Amino acid sequence: MKRYLYLLLPVFVAALLTTACIGEDDVAVDEVWKADNTEAFNKLTFDPSYSRLASLSNNGYIYYKVIKSGEGTKQIYFTSRVSVYYTGSLIDGSVFDKAEYPDKLPVEFSVSGVVVGWQTALQYMHEGDRWEVWIPQELGYGPNAQSNSSLVSIPAYSTLKFEVEIVKVSGVEEP
Repeated sequence: MKRYLYLLLPVFVAALLTTACIGEDDVAVDEVWKADNTEAFNKLTFDPSYSRLASLSNNGYIYYKVIKSGEGTKQIYFTSRVSVYYTGSLIDGSVFDKAEYPDKLPVEFSVSGVVVGWQTALQYMHEGDRWEVWIPQELGYGPNAQSNSSLVSIPAYSTLKFEVEIVKVSGVEEP
């Protein structure tokens, strides 16, 4: 019996060390990704084509660039529903989600049902507006990775970049 324990002990130690090393590598990759995303977002501070909006939750800010101004006059509120075309990508250009014209119909959702960065941008937009919006990880998914079965998954600590066009505002309820 002792002989089997002596044989199993090295296998157990090797397995333990391998598992510990894998965890350390994952943390290092997450930290590099997090730093790269923070740096990409912070670079926009020096780009005069982007404007900064404080989040309505007072937890940070987003950057946006107006691509096209719309003619709509309806104010969008937290309780509104909007129909939008959009493309969401990561800082490396990988597209993780999209609803683009003419391939798809616009997506309709409640402003309150999206991440804080989207909520902030949407409440300053009007029908017909098309913006490029950068959302820092703090106003996006933060430390939580998001899986998407059809496109690229969103790693934890990702800065999110969206091109958003407001097609229609409905269900407008003033607070």
